[in-house]
Amino acid sequence: MLQAAPRHALRVDIRHLAPTDLSHIQRALPPEHPEAHVRRLADQRAGRVTYLIAWNGSLAIGHVLVRWGGTANPELLWLLSPRNQTPYIEALFVREAYRSLGVGTALLAAAEDLAAAGGHRKIGLAAAVENWRARDLYERLGYRDNDVGPFTSGWTYIDERGDEISESESCVYMTRPLNGGLRQPNALRVGCH
Repeated sequence: MLQAAPRHALRVDIRHLAPTDLSHIQRALPPEHPEAHVRRLADQRAGRVTYLIAWNGSLAIGHVLVRWGGTANPELLWLLSPRNQTPYIEALFVREAYRSLGVGTALLAAAEDLAAAGGHRKIGLAAAVENWRARDLYERLGYRDNDVGPFTSGWTYIDERGDEISESESCVYMTRPLNGGLRQPNALRVGCH
């Protein structure tokens, strides 16, 4: 059941996925693949990623993943060079009822602040060529096309019948300089108003 988001000031807390939150996340934010949240938690424990969850009270309303070793996409990795270690944002998602309320922007800001705090000078992400809404958001936030040309991003998910479906889309790689400074006093508690 989809819960409507309040249209007044929305308080969003952003924090790492905790093992104790996993069952709630699996119900509140259905993944594209059944083991996605479990795999992301394991990668976070190993230090390969940070998996940030946006909360409105006790309800998980979005997530973003920061991949510290750069992209895992083989085609993009080849275009960038295997030595590219720019932190890479992926799996940005906000529940439909909470979109256009600043939650995605807050998730991106938290990811950027973590990267800046870790001494990184830039951060990157993939944007679907045909997803103008997302690309407009990224450009407003200072992301620019890195001019490596379009590449293919592919994924699989489980549909409502339990069948595994493979899809892909053409994307561009966008980066944003981080300037080494945090915008928020606490990168994991961000207020959206």
